[in-house]
Amino acid sequence: MHDEIPFIVELLYRSMIPGPNPDFWPEALREDPVTGHSMWTFYRGLQLGIQLLLECLREY
Repeated sequence: MHDEIPFIVELLYRSMIPGPNPDFWPEALREDPVTGHSMWTFYRGLQLGIQLLLECLREY
């Protein structure tokens, strides 16, 4: 496995995840910007993964 992040991953990340915004984070993490943004980004990734899964399972 390469340590380099593929360009497509960077494009998807930048299109899905805005810059850090404490308004998106749980109240308990607003004083911890690294954990707050990381957790919110992880959550958005899970949402995207579920959407992709559901789309793949759809019958046409």
